[in-house]
Amino acid sequence: MPSPLNEPRKDEPRVEPHAQGGSIDTDSPVLPAVLDGGPSCQIDLAGEGRAYRLVGEVEVGLDPEGVAVHRATGRIYVACSRSNAVAVVDPEELRVIAMIPVGGEPIDIVVDDQTGRVFSADARSDQISVIDAAAGQVVTTITVGSYPAGLCIDTEGRRIYCGDAAGSTMSVVDVDRLERIGVVEAELGAGAVAVDPGAGRVYCVNFVASSLSVVDAQTLEVTARLGLPAGPCAIGLHQTSGDVFIADSLTSTITRVDGRSIEKIAEMAVPNAPVGLTVGSRDDRLYVGNRGDGTVSVMGLDGTEWSRIPVGAAPGGVWEDPLHPGRILVANAGSGTLTVADDLLAGPPVVPVARGEHPMVGSKMPRLFLPDLWTRELRDLGEWAGRKYVVNVFASW
Repeated sequence: MPSPLNEPRKDEPRVEPHAQGGSIDTDSPVLPAVLDGGPSCQIDLAGEGRAYRLVGEVEVGLDPEGVAVHRATGRIYVACSRSNAVAVVDPEELRVIAMIPVGGEPIDIVVDDQTGRVFSADARSDQISVIDAAAGQVVTTITVGSYPAGLCIDTEGRRIYCGDAAGSTMSVVDVDRLERIGVVEAELGAGAVAVDPGAGRVYCVNFVASSLSVVDAQTLEVTARLGLPAGPCAIGLHQTSGDVFIADSLTSTITRVDGRSIEKIAEMAVPNAPVGLTVGSRDDRLYVGNRGDGTVSVMGLDGTEWSRIPVGAAPGGVWEDPLHPGRILVANAGSGTLTVADDLLAGPPVVPVARGEHPMVGSKMPRLFLPDLWTRELRDLGEWAGRKYVVNVFASW
């Protein structure tokens, strides 16, 4: 049973405030930024201020991925995929006030502020769970396609679009009737979705097919398909231009697509394995969650990295708090935490960010131990030094 929303849980997670955050001490020498890898970034702002501030980090559950905010209460909802639950975080106290059980492996999450409902895409259950935010519990579920991995809500059109990864489809759900009203044939690995109500278009990225499906919101027909770099898994819409930005996780790039002509404008390099992306509310920057780097890049629309914010391990979903412009919320799948950080840049930094080589380049491989599949004993990989071997790494994303 979920914890009452007005009472703290006995096993309340630890909150780890960061006192110094991204502060730049202008009296100390500025360290070079590490932009091709590395745990953090410092920017010389010529004494004009700070690039970012780390507000806090909250333990939320296992493998958190999607993040959303309920405007009426300011509460933060985090889909914790391996906890099979949605964590509710108090934005002022930065603590979990409820864990709401949902279906198997919730990956993405959206909020309908009009009805006060929260929707989670439960990948292993092939369903969307509908949560009453006031009651703090699931009120119904909606069957969708196989392995739903991405959600987008069109509050004006009163629809939710859901990318069904294993089914190669995009489900269309009526927000008010709480039922699936249509199915679109996308491509394999359909996941993240974005909608442009003004243009009447829906965009669905297909992770396995490495493509973008463009759908007419009225007819639900696919009107265009565009090939993308490998592993597209997050998408954001630029409200002013209508351009679409897509995070290509396997090539570590961001693809910019003209929303009118459906043509590529640019492919912009970012750090390791970007899997989270949102367009900032100021319409002049992107926030990119770098899963392989443990950071969030603040990036100009031209691909210039303005700053890099260290967060938890293996960040996934990145969201800007609609009630606090410039405040970003990051679900860290590897550390089971939610990072809250403030982007303090008014625009591009005065001094360009320096690039440097990762400090571990040229160093000896650290010792690594893994359990033997047969004996279950820990084996030192140094035993196979100089020989070829395969390391199988499972990534839930």
